[in-house]
Amino acid sequence: MGVAGVVLFTLLLAGVGLVFIVIALNDKADARSDDESRRLPTRREQPLYHLHMKIRSSSKPPSASRASGPEVAKFPKRH
Repeated sequence: MGVAGVVLFTLLLAGVGLVFIVIALNDKADARSDDESRRLPTRREQPLYHLHMKIRSSSKPPSASRASGPEVAKFPKRH
């Protein structure tokens, strides 16, 4: 494999990389919709999503002490 082989191999890799980038840029699977609404996943896409949302919505609200944040210990200042 001479210099021509190395050049051809380099061009081949560059072409494969360019094709990969073009496919990635043209992929619309995760594109945002025009109306800015979010579609919930179906049971086929994420079977446990609806169960997770049901469990999450039934949990009790956080208590007032946890909602305000954790207490911070106050240490005396050094001189």
